[in-house]
Amino acid sequence: MKHGTEHILLKAALGFFGILSPDTASRFGGALFRMLGPFMGISKVARRNLALCFPDWSQSKIDTTVKGMWENLGRVVAEYPHLEAIAKSDRIRFRNADAFRAIKDGGKPTIFVSGHIGNWELLPPALLFTQGLTMHSVYRAPNNPLVDRLLVQLRAFGGALRSFGKNRRGLAETLKALQEGTCVGMLVDQKMNTGINVPFFGHPAMTSTAFVELAKKLSCPVIPGRIIRTSGCRFEIELSDALVIDGRDTSAIVADMHTHLERWITEYPEQWLWLHRRWKKPD
Repeated sequence: MKHGTEHILLKAALGFFGILSPDTASRFGGALFRMLGPFMGISKVARRNLALCFPDWSQSKIDTTVKGMWENLGRVVAEYPHLEAIAKSDRIRFRNADAFRAIKDGGKPTIFVSGHIGNWELLPPALLFTQGLTMHSVYRAPNNPLVDRLLVQLRAFGGALRSFGKNRRGLAETLKALQEGTCVGMLVDQKMNTGINVPFFGHPAMTSTAFVELAKKLSCPVIPGRIIRTSGCRFEIELSDALVIDGRDTSAIVADMHTHLERWITEYPEQWLWLHRRWKKPD
């Protein structure tokens, strides 16, 4: 009953946002979440994470960032029904479009790694519709299977893109997709129950090593990239240089990726999803 109710509410919300224009939906969703989110219990996690990463910040700055985070999350939700329209419009700008074209022309499978920054859901359709680059996604499935099915369908864009779960079956599907020569995107900023502890903002954080293991197994490049919200419903996508993989220890490669994430998050702290229980709670 709980799963069914959640599914109905989400479909109704997405249906409502879908009848609005992309800009209006984004603005309305952002305002709604900014108003309600800071009072939700999970905001304690965000405040604790911010205090851990930025110990010199005032409580006022932390509270302002939490409000901004909720606004960004509300925009992400409200933009879901409009992902294709946004991706095909001039709301997306590429800082280094030549790098994407080189990847496409090279025809080599590539692992893109990023985090929950800006509107992360826009990365796959933006590459598909503007660069002609297929990038399937690895994701953590929601606990509600009905919601999971709905979101996977929304991310498919008529079957052009696939979503692989962060589990054994999903790993096999990811491996197969890369072996077939397509690209895969992975968000590597969430806490995992398996992996290795690598400092993140100076504190031990359990991190999955799947992207490193896949890259070593298939000898394919790992390229960090991000999408940032420049204003309202407008975005910029940027790629960094590929991580150095060959002959290096896995923990050093993960640390390099954490350096990218730390720089991106510090630049736009309100655009990262601080609600993850990324670090072990202090005793």
